[in-house]
Amino acid sequence: MRKISFIVFSILLITFSSIFCEEIINFALDILNLPFPPYQRNVVKLIEAPNGLIYGITSAPGNSSGRIFVIDKNYKTHEINRLPDDVLQVDSVIFNPDITWTWDKTRRKIIALDKSGTLKVYDKNGPGKEILKIAGTRPYEPQGFQISRAFVQDTTGNLYTAGKDGIMFKFNPETLEIKKLQAKLPAIKGREPWASLDAATVGNDGTIYLGTFDGYIASFNPETGTLINLGKPLRQQRIQSLVFFNGIVFGIGGESDGLARWFIYDPLTKGFNLGGTLKKKENKLIYEPVNTMIATNKGVIIGSFSGRLGSLFIIKTEKEK
Repeated sequence: MRKISFIVFSILLITFSSIFCEEIINFALDILNLPFPPYQRNVVKLIEAPNGLIYGITSAPGNSSGRIFVIDKNYKTHEINRLPDDVLQVDSVIFNPDITWTWDKTRRKIIALDKSGTLKVYDKNGPGKEILKIAGTRPYEPQGFQISRAFVQDTTGNLYTAGKDGIMFKFNPETLEIKKLQAKLPAIKGREPWASLDAATVGNDGTIYLGTFDGYIASFNPETGTLINLGKPLRQQRIQSLVFFNGIVFGIGGESDGLARWFIYDPLTKGFNLGGTLKKKENKLIYEPVNTMIATNKGVIIGSFSGRLGSLFIIKTEKEK
């Protein structure tokens, strides 16, 4: 009886997953334009506050200046002067599009990789505390440091990213302890210097999903340190963004000078569901790459396109009543 119940439960889970995938296949993007002039619309970070509001940060190339805005509960955008008081703001970091950075779980520290791939911690405005240089270099690229574009946080607050040859590093923002792990991002032999972390997200069970520079997707168990290569969903390089959403991993990939394409990885079936190009509701193609995405507590995905006229987009998958 117990075995039969388990089989029935598994079938129900797979059926629900299939229904969701079928629903999201038909999604369209709602575009939310920003009230900023050209070259000041490049949204590099989105965060959801406990009050349900979404805050965003834009950056301009070549300097450490940008804008901060908030998206209210009706998805209207308003410019504000600063982030909330309980969120650390270091302008030289958050407005710099060439730096990979994130907050710790308290949002009172900023952890960053500088232009040479050195891990730094900021707990106030200033130069930051250097921890360790983790990046390698890429052959034939002058100053081509192998710098990952993403951090990911596990359920206990530890941060993970990748360094030289795709080696994973674990960092505790509270103790400042950094550990070089045995796990390495997947790469074709000889392509290890390009095995950087492009994007990452965390599943409901704590599994971390990783997207690499060469377009591979991997799962990582932070408790056991086991990393599994799940495959390469797209022919193109680059994974632009990943979010865990309603039980699946929703991703967008492709090179910055080509068309972005979306895909789904389903942890239940352990397979990919391949989508196509991104389109607006008017069936017009999206040509800009995606900077960042978050899955909100309201059950929607909010993300941003980069470029001179960058904008926000919203993906809603619930059926209209």
